[in-house]
Amino acid sequence: MNVLVLGGGISGLAGAWELTQLGHEVTLIEQEEQLGGKLQTRVIDGIQVELGPDSYLRRNPAANELIGRLELDEVVPAAGKALLYTEMGAQPIPNGLNLGAPKSPSQALHNHLVPFGSRLRAAIGMRGPSHGTTGEGDDLGTIVTRRYGRRWSDTNIEPLVGGINANTIYGLSASTSAPSIIAPTTPATGQPTQPQGPIFAAPRTGLSTLVTKLRQELESRGCHFVTSSPVQTVERARPSNVIVTTSTESYTADRVLIAVPAFQAAAMLDPSLGEGIELLKSIHYASVSMSIVLTDGPIPDRLREISGVLVARNLGLMTTAVSIASNKWPTTSPNDASLLRISTGSLYDRRHLRINDDELESTLMIESQRILDWNFRPTWHRVVRWPRAFPHFRPYHRLLIAKLDACLNDQFHGDIAVTGSYINGSGIPTCIASARERSGWLTQ
Repeated sequence: MNVLVLGGGISGLAGAWELTQLGHEVTLIEQEEQLGGKLQTRVIDGIQVELGPDSYLRRNPAANELIGRLELDEVVPAAGKALLYTEMGAQPIPNGLNLGAPKSPSQALHNHLVPFGSRLRAAIGMRGPSHGTTGEGDDLGTIVTRRYGRRWSDTNIEPLVGGINANTIYGLSASTSAPSIIAPTTPATGQPTQPQGPIFAAPRTGLSTLVTKLRQELESRGCHFVTSSPVQTVERARPSNVIVTTSTESYTADRVLIAVPAFQAAAMLDPSLGEGIELLKSIHYASVSMSIVLTDGPIPDRLREISGVLVARNLGLMTTAVSIASNKWPTTSPNDASLLRISTGSLYDRRHLRINDDELESTLMIESQRILDWNFRPTWHRVVRWPRAFPHFRPYHRLLIAKLDACLNDQFHGDIAVTGSYINGSGIPTCIASARERSGWLTQ
């Protein structure tokens, strides 16, 4: 079967991998000159720097399995302790929480980040009749506030889950964004609720290595790559083919896997899809930015075991997190300097979009010095912007995706499928798992 994959990010590459595994003839079309999407590793002044994500969660085995199949050397962060910056300063985040949620009443009672009354409220809430039931709905903020109380949820869960999704937990789909919190009643497909071993990992030579290796393996299987070629339209051709038109030529295929963001997929598809187009357009995206900074000296001793600092939202700072990359990945960082990744932006905080790179860098630098309590001086720095990078999963997002799939099936009779971070949740492993699943049933 001849299959076109539209999009050369991790979802498109994982889809192409699965399709070639199944013996199909695959052509992958990417609008940019390079593949990989947000997975971009650069070597700057001899230092390995990730311009996008720097690791993946291991609780979903999809990325681990792919790394193993490609025989890439996997490493885990050397520093695993994280801090939370609140009005009280930077404090250690207790170990063993499930995305900020307690796993037992005893664990709730011993949490130092909230007052005793809030701990007691969380412990009692865990024993309530609604805990783990399907009657709780799908709004994460509502669920965890009912279970653990507002103070616990805002302090422990909001900075982590909200930060991961560049969002707030209120009005966020629990089953898509934090399935392990509501498990075991509604676990996400392919997302085990309990991590095994280290929580995070990455290829030793950077995430771009995953992209490079995937392309090499796919080319060895006959996959053809077309880059610098924006797709303009995807249309049904009679009797059973699909025509994809790019800026330079047209392609005909038996099946098409669209692995681009929802708003790009909406622009490609035939307007006659109607409701399906509107569903794709209804998925909003958050824009984020990051300042990458190399300091003029090593990290202070008191921070040497710290992987990063999350920032409480109620402080009004632009900074959402400071990752100490040189602590996490010491083999890729210099001994006499420190590498920081300072993040900002969310669905509801667009301040970073209204200022230029110099102003943004200055603001994040000042804030991170305060957060870390360290007046470092940069030797070089760089701002990276990712517009419309994180999809927003409203409650019952899965029903939206089910409706979208039904519209596509009605219009294209199973010849077109969509995949990407907006399907089952953000993150490299989830994108890989979704692409594999959808590639499989597209060609059944």
